[in-house]
Amino acid sequence: MSEATVVVVSWNGRHLLPACLDALLPQRPAAVWVVDNGSVDGTADWLATAYPSVRVLRSPTNLGFAGGNNLALREVATEFAVLLNNDAVPRPGWLAALLAGFDAPEVAAVASKVLLPDGTINSIGGRVDRDGYGHDIGLRATDDGSYDVAADVLVAPGTACALRTAALHDVGGFDDDYFLYYEDVDLCWRLRLAGWRVRTAPAAVVDHLHSATTGTVSDLHAFHDTRNRLLTLTKDATAGLALREVLRFPLTTASIAVHEDRHRARVRMRAYASYLRLLPRTLRKRRRIGATAKVSRADVQRLVGRV
Repeated sequence: MSEATVVVVSWNGRHLLPACLDALLPQRPAAVWVVDNGSVDGTADWLATAYPSVRVLRSPTNLGFAGGNNLALREVATEFAVLLNNDAVPRPGWLAALLAGFDAPEVAAVASKVLLPDGTINSIGGRVDRDGYGHDIGLRATDDGSYDVAADVLVAPGTACALRTAALHDVGGFDDDYFLYYEDVDLCWRLRLAGWRVRTAPAAVVDHLHSATTGTVSDLHAFHDTRNRLLTLTKDATAGLALREVLRFPLTTASIAVHEDRHRARVRMRAYASYLRLLPRTLRKRRRIGATAKVSRADVQRLVGRV
């Protein structure tokens, strides 16, 4: 039986899959699953012919990154579940190095070193700053060895990471409400609250065509990135941090409307309205997380801005 199941979620990404799968399949034995996330480019039928060893899970609609991964993760029976973007190409030895990062039983997630097309770093783990914004560690830094010592971090970015299946079951996997963005921040924050650790594996390297599917400057990105940051803080942060950021959000948005960009402000307000609709459900989730937490929100939050 395979030690790990690698899950690749793809939405109209047939053109990206050959490079990803051709680099992945020769690596140490693992089951490889592709979630065809409501694609209309013939991905599923093409995979059945071109990559018959790959299991294809079809979703009739686009469930986003969170829902698409959950579709597979609920079925994973191997000790580890590995997530890989369809626009990421693992280097030789990536999977073995990634799984070697589980060097202690309390390690729940391990982050790859992710490189951009120009060879600079995309991420080597993630952090959250004191205002609750998520950031890639090492972004745009030269890959000169400065980040080549494994370390504890707050977030294992979903671009290319491994998760202990037991830990996923412990905290309930990704939050389907997120669709895109911050779902990895939320998951790892909940893992930390549950007493698990998150580590980096610098020898596990992938090359990433950043945001090949959604783009980085789009209303889709801005909406979900904005809303999901507020959802994450409401669920996982101390009450002080969550309230401060939620209450000052309309004031910041008004300032943006007056002094910067009215379109951007409108997108932010749509995101805020969606957040408010989800607020009752999110507060129930917060109570459940708090009831089972093994580490206090304040203790986890001491990592904010530091790792």
